[in-house]
This record gives sequence, C-alpha cells and structure tokens, in this order.
Amino acid sequence: MRQLQGKNVIVTGGSRGLGTYIARAFAAKGAHVAVVARNVAALQQVASELRTQGVRAVGIAADLGDVSGYPTLLDRVERELGPVDILVNNAALEANSAFADFAPERIEELLRVDLIAPMLLTRALLPRLLARGSGHIVNIASLAGKSATAYNVSYAAAKGGLVLFSQSLRAELHKTGVSAAVICPGVISDGGMYAEKRALTGKPTPKLAGESSPARVAASVIKAIVSDRAELIVSPGPIRSLLALNQFFPDLMGYMARASGVSGVFEAVVAAEKQAARRQPTQSQESPPPQA
Repeated sequence: MRQLQGKNVIVTGGSRGLGTYIARAFAAKGAHVAVVARNVAALQQVASELRTQGVRAVGIAADLGDVSGYPTLLDRVERELGPVDILVNNAALEANSAFADFAPERIEELLRVDLIAPMLLTRALLPRLLARGSGHIVNIASLAGKSATAYNVSYAAAKGGLVLFSQSLRAELHKTGVSAAVICPGVISDGGMYAEKRALTGKPTPKLAGESSPARVAASVIKAIVSDRAELIVSPGPIRSLLALNQFFPDLMGYMARASGVSGVFEAVVAAEKQAARRQPTQSQESPPPQA
C-alpha cells in the first residue's frame, strides 16, 4: 500500500496519548480516520481536530472488551467513512506488579485488552479486507514484548503474544493483498505510559531504554504500511544489537535491565503504588457512595 490518500483507517485507543499522534499522522497523509475509545468527549475533540486537516474523521465510543460489538463498530465506520482499509490496534493497558501479587481478574483484563481484543477485532475485519484483496493491520506492541521485563510480566506476555500474532498473520496473508506489521516502541517521551511512571517515582529514563517521541512512533506506523515492513523497533541506542544477542544468551536482557536501572524503575512504581494504597482512607459505613 504505497498511498494513504483517501484510505479509511481505524485507530483504537485514539482518544489520548499515542493514539492521537497516530491519528494525526494518517490525517496528514490525507487518510480518513475513525478514532475508537471509551471517552466520548475526548473522541469528539480529536475527530474535530482531524477534520481541520481536510479529511473525514469520526469518534466512536466502544468498549473493546465487548467482542459482540465488533461487527456493529465496523458497520458504523463503513457508514461514516467507507470500507475500512487499515486497522491500527493501539489500545492497551499496563499495570506494574510483582506477579505473585497481581490479582487473577486483573491479569485476565490486561490480556483481554492488550492481546485478545486486537486479535478478535482483526478477525472481525479480515474477511472484509480479503474480499477486496487489500488492506493492512498494524499492531502496537512494545519492547517489553521482545525482552524480559520484571514487574511487568502480564504486559510483557501480552505484547510478546502480539508480536508473534503479527508475524504469523503476515506469513499467512502472503500474496493475498492484505498485510500485517508490528511496531515495538521503547520508552515514549510524552503521551505514553512511561510519563506516568516518571511522575510517580521521579526517576529519569535509564539510558539503556532511551526515549522516542510519540510523533516518531506514529511516523513508524506510516512507514510500516507504505514500505510494507514486518516489524519496526522504535528506540534509540544499542537495543537492536542487544535483542539480537539475547537470542543466543536469553538472560542478557534481564541482566541489562537490572544493571541499567530499568527494572528498578518498575520496582519503584510498584512500591509507590503500594504506599499510595496504604494512605487511602477506609470508607466508613456513613460515608456516601462514590459517584459513577
């Protein structure tokens, strides 16, 4: 897919953070964009901004945990924009915890949003793409899915699954006119999950992790489609070489994460969140219920 002008794109998690940068990057190329998330007001604001670039844009509120709603979501996008050409699975959750302390229902929720939802939304769209003989699926994974990450086990497992899902799907789609790609960002300097960790702990980004701007990640999404790239790692520094070496020495990335302070950041996040939870006052029976 060499040209994005006039293509119709779905970006999940498009109401804030990285999703807004991805949506803007498509609009700048002349693509029409449907941003999908749960925050109605934020979605409308993003869609309104995109329309100022001369493209059609719509914000659609949807719970991606509800698989039964996917056909309705796709039908609405087609009514608003036309047949979908590109799906960017960007919506994700992250929660840092010692795995032994991570509640089973939270593990299931994270895997459902970060791995199962992208797979099933892709499955819902794929027959439509195959029938037209063109289209692209882009999954936003993470470097956490490429290397050992302490205190981030469930997230790393989900993103690792997303990497292999993307690669296997791409192999299966060979010569169909439909393709797939995966983007693996490291630390995102602004608009990403790491900014919240930095604010919580006061710890700077370790040099090994490096930082990339959300605009650079969004540009990688465009590049993956236009150049039909299987995988793009978005991170400065020696991370690619280390990942290659890790195939021969599987403990290498875990050691480097500890030595560079990456694991220490996640450990500090867990400690800070536990401390904050202990400071929360216990709600008495006389207290009014929280407002929905």
